Formats: sequence, C-alpha cells, structure tokens
Amino acid sequence: MHLKKILRDNGTFLENSCNYVRQNLFFLTPPLPPSIVLITLIQLFLMTDLTETNMLDELYQLIYGFIESAIQLKRLPRQGWIRVGISLSDVESIADHAYNTTMLSLLLCDLHNALYPEEALNTEVVMRIAIIHDLPECQYQDFDKQIEILLGQDKYQQFKSQLLTTASTELLSLILNEEVKKLWKESFVELQNKESKEAMFVSYIDKVELLVQAISYESLGYQSSLFDSFWETSSKYLEKCTFEVINDLLPILEEERTRLSE
Repeated sequence: MHLKKILRDNGTFLENSCNYVRQNLFFLTPPLPPSIVLITLIQLFLMTDLTETNMLDELYQLIYGFIESAIQLKRLPRQGWIRVGISLSDVESIADHAYNTTMLSLLLCDLHNALYPEEALNTEVVMRIAIIHDLPECQYQDFDKQIEILLGQDKYQQFKSQLLTTASTELLSLILNEEVKKLWKESFVELQNKESKEAMFVSYIDKVELLVQAISYESLGYQSSLFDSFWETSSKYLEKCTFEVINDLLPILEEERTRLSE
C-alpha cells in the first residue's frame, strides 16, 4: 500500500505515535542523527495549526525527501581518516561524527551552564546547531582538509560557504511548512555565520570531537604520527576558544595521547 495512503488512513494512530515518541525521546534506539531530526520535526508539526491532510502531506514529504537525504550521512565516510590510512572498516561515517559532536555539545553545555550560570548558553540552540552542523554534506559529500591546502584558506572558505548555502537551500526546499522552514533556515544561517556564542561553542566542540576520535584510532593501534596534522590544525583553531570547560579538557586529551604513544 502506498505510504501516503497509509498516513492518511491512520492519522489518529500517527498522532498518538508521535506523542509517544515525544514522551520517550531518550529511550529511542538506535540514537542516530536522522532519527533525532525526524523526531524534532514531527514535534514541530504537531505543535502547528495544520489540517490533518496538510500535516500528513508534509510528513510524507519529510520521510521521502528531507530524511532520505539526511540518512545519506550514515553511508558517507569521513575523508580525512581515509587519507591518512584508516581502514574502511574503522572509518567513522559523517553521521557517527555528528552524533558524537552532538553528545559532547550537550554534555559540555550542561557543564558550562552549571559552572558559569551567568554566561549560560541556550541548550536548545546548541543542540540544533550540533545536530545539523554537517547535514549539508549529504548534498555535497565530505571535504578533506587537503582541499583547503590546494585552494588556499580564503578561496576554500568562499567555496565552502557557497556549497553550504546551496545545500541548505536544497534541503529547506523539502520542508513544506513555512514556519518550520523559517526555523531551520535561521539555524543554518547561525551555523554558517558563527556569530552567536552557541554557534562558536559547537564549532569548538567539532574540533574536540575530532581529537577524541583520533585518540580512539590510536587506541586501536594506529600510529600516533598519522594524526599530527589533525592535532596541529585543531589545536590552532582552539587557541581562540574562551570556554573554560573546553579548554580544561584539552590537557586531558593531550595526556591520554602521550600515554598511548609510550
């Protein structure tokens, strides 16, 4: 039976199921970013004043459009690890990275807000940006740092900005509800411009997650020297970090790397 007809014929069941999902969010398995994205969007749809027909049309569009695009992240390996010789069986996917970055962002955001309540971050904004920070890569694949070396930093940033804008526009076109589309567009713009403290926080966590993953590979037996360039570029970027919960974590990661190298 066609999925759209199933959705139309089971509107009440669908709404009850969505309510169940909202009440049991943290018990869902597997905890993959596309699932989180879908849950968030379903919640937003249920909160808007839509007719049942329009709501089901938009949910159908999401399942066969937006989520079908997002789920590609589970199949796309991180190119930087392949370049330095990590086995394909060990290489993380972009979805793996997105999930770990989101988890780290939530944990360190909670810690930051507990320690520095006067400088509290908006946890919802942090989570939104962390979840979507690599989502446009489902449209244009993962780019290795070598491209920046070949193009130069200025041209690379211009190139990447244009791709992000194009990819996010294509993804947003799959969201029919204008209220939801506006909300997601704001998140993409905030991600790209990095003007908010929440966006900068996630950008630093993105680099921290890379170092955590490098340490994980070293613990599997890969040579430490393979990851020197990752440590160099990430450490340089993190020099600008003003969040103490992140800065306090770096010496711990460096100490663990030293221990693994002995």
